[in-house]
Amino acid sequence: MYFEDATKKQLLQICLFEDCPIEYKYEAARDLQLRQWHDEYLPKLVRLWGEGKSSFQIAIEIGIEQNAVIHRLAKYGLYGRRVTNNKGA
Repeated sequence: MYFEDATKKQLLQICLFEDCPIEYKYEAARDLQLRQWHDEYLPKLVRLWGEGKSSFQIAIEIGIEQNAVIHRLAKYGLYGRRVTNNKGA
């Protein structure tokens, strides 16, 4: 079973409601915790956003949900605002 491919909703389902071995519940809970936002992600988030990466690409790179990336970008006033460097213009 690949917990890293599961959605947040699927992991919660395993943790709370599925009749499965305790090891599966532990792995699902562990993966949920790893996907939470940590303040150490902020410099990486800003750097990747500045490099022109999409919220989807950033989510994959950092290992959190895309909605969490969008929320943090909006919280810090970055979402929807991207400065591009047009050296040739």
